[in-house]
Amino acid sequence: MWVQCGKGPMYFVLYSFLIGVSLASIMGDECDWTGSGLSKPSTDKGVTPIYLRCSAGKIKWVYPRGALRVLLRLPNQERNFRGCIKIRSTEKPGRPVARVYLEGPRSLVPLYTENNGVKPIRCFNSKKGQAAIYIEATDERSFDRQAIEIEYDLQQLPKNTYGYDPNEECRPCSKEELAHIFCTSDLVTRGTIHSVENDRKTETSQVSVKITKLIRHTSADEFFEEIETNNVYIPPTMHKHVTLNVPQHCGINHGLGEFVFMARRKLGELSLLCAPRLETWAVLVSELNEGGRSHCVLKS
Repeated sequence: MWVQCGKGPMYFVLYSFLIGVSLASIMGDECDWTGSGLSKPSTDKGVTPIYLRCSAGKIKWVYPRGALRVLLRLPNQERNFRGCIKIRSTEKPGRPVARVYLEGPRSLVPLYTENNGVKPIRCFNSKKGQAAIYIEATDERSFDRQAIEIEYDLQQLPKNTYGYDPNEECRPCSKEELAHIFCTSDLVTRGTIHSVENDRKTETSQVSVKITKLIRHTSADEFFEEIETNNVYIPPTMHKHVTLNVPQHCGINHGLGEFVFMARRKLGELSLLCAPRLETWAVLVSELNEGGRSHCVLKS
């Protein structure tokens, strides 16, 4: 990520419940899976395998019974990735309707159980281009409408790296990366930083941006918030705020001036990828468009 403030740049760019494997059909449509435990015989305590091959999607399991093994992979490649999941669950006091584990080399690593269900987002690294998570029902006899929903996001790791590097998220964006990210982002907007708040629970900094010119977006209207104002006339894109998430360890500060913010959707929210100062971006736009070095027409 790249933000320039003032004169200098700021950079921020197998386990006991495996009783058996169910012979039920392997379900999934590449990205999402929805199923019900009521479709299984009450005596079936096996594990239902699910294969998903997508960079993002959702898993929804109602009336949980037995267990699921969900294998996650990126589409059309074997590259390693950094995976993150967000869990939403209907719960009884002190007990989730299901437990979630990550498959490790020798045992399962708890991601969401009675003892560690507070943190809403959990992240992990793939191994040999894949990662498997287990979802185990905790109450086999209940016929209350219970459900667990897991949203996942898989971010490809850079080539020639052996794992996730937190500093990679904070480094400056190159010219080529800026051009690529502009063309592929879910949101590109000019704006000023209104405020920065740190959320210890999610370990992110939430950057509130006042939009001055909306450049492009992919149905991101739900992320915008109205700003209270006493002005009689408000231009269409001048009355909106948008919140962008940045890893807290990047240490983003409140910067003055106008920036071009480029962000992507991640687990239902917008994550900031790059934010060059407007003057810097305008120079790059002219250079890259003239040289034909972009996949789309760049704008400022």
